[in-house]
Amino acid sequence: MTTTDAAPRTRTHRPASRRGVLIYAVGVLVLATLGGLVMASSDDPGTSAGALLFVLSPLLMAVGLRTIGREGWTDAGLRLGRERGWYAVALLLFPVLFLVPVALGVLTGDVHLAPGAAERFAVLFATGLAARLTFAAFEELGWRGYLEPRLAALGVPALRRHLAVGGLWAVWHVPYIVAYGDGYTEVPPALQIPLFSVAVLAMAVIWGVARDRTGSVWPAVLGHGMANAVAWPLLAADVVAIDTPLVFGARPEGLVMLPLLVLTAIVVYRRWGREAVGTVTA
Repeated sequence: MTTTDAAPRTRTHRPASRRGVLIYAVGVLVLATLGGLVMASSDDPGTSAGALLFVLSPLLMAVGLRTIGREGWTDAGLRLGRERGWYAVALLLFPVLFLVPVALGVLTGDVHLAPGAAERFAVLFATGLAARLTFAAFEELGWRGYLEPRLAALGVPALRRHLAVGGLWAVWHVPYIVAYGDGYTEVPPALQIPLFSVAVLAMAVIWGVARDRTGSVWPAVLGHGMANAVAWPLLAADVVAIDTPLVFGARPEGLVMLPLLVLTAIVVYRRWGREAVGTVTA
């Protein structure tokens, strides 16, 4: 005898686990390393298949674990979320912060604006914005879309969680920086990587708090994309020339920029991070 009125079988999602987090962390580092090796063997590392594999790796691991690993998308933060003032923060934070080292450099004579710098900056910013936001989404759907809420579900306290994500995020960059070589920065890697890692930890706190407050991954995507979209034109020789890029460069690890970024992270966490309202939003 067969039954025709049996209840439909519901699909269950696997809960967060240390195993899933470990698989994610190892996976992104393996893919990033493979991408870096391909980049290093390419005549144009920035446009090689290795660069694409590198930037896609956080998204690929997140999609794999949430679909093939059956962890589901409930806590991925794909809606706009609450406290939407954070979108204004994401939009304006890095343009304002990057203005400080550039302005100080101009005042001290260390930064030189090229003729037509404003127009050239506007063109580079406008033409690169969509790509920068897309690449930021590839990353953030992993860092703040997967890893943050998974660690939160495991009960990891907010600050420790943000710094753990930032630590992985920083290490993940190393194969790219090494493979890109002098084309990425004029600062020696032995100095640039530690400074950049501190900057990444600060950014992880800022965007981690934004993720907690809004329940959405999109403020981090917007802020990350805006930072890159503003920074890259400011590093173009036909926009500005910088005599000491380590000090006045429009980079998170610049010696003017880095203290501002760390101070911002401290203020954001003390003011809003201790009052996080949760991270789980579909």
